[in-house]
Amino acid sequence: GLKILFPDNRISETQLTLCHPERELLPLVLAKCHYTLKKGGETDSSYDLQGVQTQLARRFFSGKPLIQRSHSSPLTLLLSVLQEPLKGSVCSSMKAVLRSYTDVCDAVFAVEIGLRFLGKTGGDRQCQLLSYLTDSLQMKPQISSTVAKSRLEHSIFTWQLLTCWKSELMLNRKQLPSEFQQELSEEERKGLKVFLAVTDVDVFALELHEILLLKTSDAVPDEGYQAHWDIKSTLEVHLEQKDLPTLLGLESLPEEITLGQGADVWRAAVEFKRR
Repeated sequence: GLKILFPDNRISETQLTLCHPERELLPLVLAKCHYTLKKGGETDSSYDLQGVQTQLARRFFSGKPLIQRSHSSPLTLLLSVLQEPLKGSVCSSMKAVLRSYTDVCDAVFAVEIGLRFLGKTGGDRQCQLLSYLTDSLQMKPQISSTVAKSRLEHSIFTWQLLTCWKSELMLNRKQLPSEFQQELSEEERKGLKVFLAVTDVDVFALELHEILLLKTSDAVPDEGYQAHWDIKSTLEVHLEQKDLPTLLGLESLPEEITLGQGADVWRAAVEFKRR
């Protein structure tokens, strides 16, 4: 690949920007590519790297604001400040706007970029997430307009909501993530329905989705949750680690249902919500 370095006195490490490699970077590089026809009809190519550096600096870095680094611990910041839940009406409104799979992918991408910066630089928890993405990070407004009602303190919850909604839309595309795909038996499915009838299905789906996405052994090979663990106990520990209250009616979830059946359980929960 092509690696371009900037002199320290011209570009600061904190002057970061978002650049789409295919739509923005590649055309710029190709414009600085020179071709020479050799004997025998062979073509030799070379790149004006200095010209590429100049154009990159002018187009993507010039005028970018400095983002001051916070002295607080990124991990502490993310866990204690950025996981306030959104109101149910805001969640519903956000999902109503994001009916397109492409749109929700763009929204997830934008929020993930924001979280990476927040983990390193910190931020005012009351600041609007939209303003942070568009003003501080200078991301395009159309990417982040769907998170207009979120503040920085809602960042992790917003990401959790959007990634779960993304997977729900993937159900329609028959592309459900394949971490743990064992199927429930008919008896287990009946027991699960009893639990879903008494619990907060939205919260259950969000938390189980987070476990499947981030905590399974496929996602974290050395530290991941194991397929033979029962979902009931795993959720209890998971919620406790996040300092969240115990899920309503969790005691009625059959202990025989394991994380290995997590994808099927999550699918059943989503279908239950749609009734």
